[in-house]
Amino acid sequence: MNKREERFIVDAMLGNIVTWLRILGYDTIYWNGDDGGLIEKALKEDRIILTMDRELALNAIRNGLETFYILKNDSPEVLAELAERYGIELHFDPNMTRCPVCNAPLKFMNDKPREEWMCPNCGKRYWKGSHWKNIVKTIKDAEEKLIKLRGSI
Repeated sequence: MNKREERFIVDAMLGNIVTWLRILGYDTIYWNGDDGGLIEKALKEDRIILTMDRELALNAIRNGLETFYILKNDSPEVLAELAERYGIELHFDPNMTRCPVCNAPLKFMNDKPREEWMCPNCGKRYWKGSHWKNIVKTIKDAEEKLIKLRGSI
């Protein structure tokens, strides 16, 4: 099983993808600074760059960094492409998920009346509320798009 070892750094144009990767358990940094700082951090921490900025993508590639240039900011489509290219897991693992806000690994609290996750870093709590249907739908849509991607190869 994939241990979710891939680490990403995502530019500010793709904030929604940061959230999805964290929910799926991937160490993902949201970068809202200058391109040089993003490239430096990616080099230092061995992170894959995800961007919609063509100039940033070309500069990162020239610096020898693994870079995925995204053309369309559609969450299921991007997740499917990341699954195809990097083998990311498109299923929610309650023991692997990370805080969508601060990126810290969440602590699964299954001793509560409901499944709940707590962030030991920022203190936020998460549970399967009304938004859960949207999470399941987006992941299912990504899985379907991945099947289509694999069928077209």
